Amino acid sequence: MSALVVRSGKSKSRTECISYGLMDETDRVRRQYFEDKIWKDDATCLNMLRLGRGPFFRFCQLLRDRRLLQDTIHMSVEQQVGTFLHTVGHNVRDEPAGDNFRITGEVVSRYFKKVIHAIGELRHELIREPSLATPTKIEGNHQWDP
Repeated sequence: MSALVVRSGKSKSRTECISYGLMDETDRVRRQYFEDKIWKDDATCLNMLRLGRGPFFRFCQLLRDRRLLQDTIHMSVEQQVGTFLHTVGHNVRDEPAGDNFRITGEVVSRYFKKVIHAIGELRHELIREPSLATPTKIEGNHQWDP
């Protein structure tokens, strides 16, 4: 007896991203919250996400271009990263963050894990090892010399 195994030529990395489409009133309200409360201007974005609008959107585009994050039916990459940055920047737990963005704590946790994994994939580009050399300003200063 023999078996024939046929694999699809389509790989996971080639699949097209799902384009964002409003599914119901909750999605519309969530999108409106991001547009009104977070992306309105640089000061508001900086206060809510601890990151300006320009760097925020460039970071989201980097994650999207590298296929580390994709838009889902209910949340765009910007909303996923925005929820993550708000949670980390304000040290809020999943449930309170979910209340702000009209999603459950479980959904916040799921997207938090996706975004932290995506950032972890960029660790070699975003995180530098600390320098072991002592800066000259400190090296000759008696205040810092024990």
